[in-house]
Amino acid sequence: MGGVERAPEPSWGAADVVSQFRTEGFSDAGEQAALVAVERWARGDVLDVGVGGGRTTGLLAARAASYVGLDLSPEMLELARQRFPGVDLREGDAAGLRGLPDAAYDLVVFSFNGLDALDHDDRGSALAAMARVARPEGRVVFSSLNLDGVSFDERPWRVAGGLLSPRVRYHLAQAARHPGSALRAVRNYRRSRHQAVDGHGWALRPLRAHEFRFVVHFATMEETVAEAAAAGLEVLAAYADDGSELAPTTRRTDADYVHFVCRPAPG
Repeated sequence: MGGVERAPEPSWGAADVVSQFRTEGFSDAGEQAALVAVERWARGDVLDVGVGGGRTTGLLAARAASYVGLDLSPEMLELARQRFPGVDLREGDAAGLRGLPDAAYDLVVFSFNGLDALDHDDRGSALAAMARVARPEGRVVFSSLNLDGVSFDERPWRVAGGLLSPRVRYHLAQAARHPGSALRAVRNYRRSRHQAVDGHGWALRPLRAHEFRFVVHFATMEETVAEAAAAGLEVLAAYADDGSELAPTTRRTDADYVHFVCRPAPG
C-alpha cells in the first residue's frame, strides 16, 4: 500500500512501516489468480503503481518487455531500488499518473489494496488515470478492501473472524510477542477513528495493519465495480483473497478483499 498517503503524519515512509515492505511473492491466492489471468499482457509494457518495497517488482519486471514502477514515498522507493538496482522506479502520484502518456501500457497494476490508501475522490481519479494510460486492448489489475469483509471497522480490542480462526490466533500471537503494540494500537485508534466516513456502499475506517495508524477505504463489491465503470474500466473478472473467482455482477461477498481484472471500456 506504499506511496499513496497524502497527510504528512502518519506516513507510509516511516521507518517501521517501510521495514515491513521487504517482502516477496504473491500477497494471496487471489492476487496470484488475477496475475495468471493477465499473463499475456504481463509480457508487454507494464506499469506497476504503488510498488512499495518492490514486492510486485519482483513478480513483474523480469518478464515484461518494459517495466515502470511508481510510488509516492521516497523511502519506499529507496528500499525498492536497493532490492532491484537498474529497474525503472519513479516517484509519482497514483491519483493522476501525471507525466505518463495515454494508452502506453499493456498492463497496469495497483496491487494489494494500494488503491484503498487514497481517499474516495482520489480513488476515482486513480482508476480513471489507469484507464487513461492502458492501451485499448490492455488490462488493469487492482485490489480493494471489502466493506463486508472481516477487516472492516475492527477495534484494537476486537478481532473479527471467530475465536478459533487462524486470523485471531495470529493477532493474539503478535500481541504476545510485541506487548507494546497493543498500547500503540489503542493510541492510534483513538486518533484515527475521528477520520471515519460513511458513504453509499463505501466507508473510511482505521485499518488494523500498522497498529491502526492509517485510515483506508472500504467498498462493497457492487460499489467497486460501479466506481470502475464510472472511471472508464470494465471489470472482466474478480478473485477473492482465497483465490475463488467471483462473477463481476456479484453485489456482496464476505471476502476480506477482492482483486479485479479490467480493461478500458470500449468506446
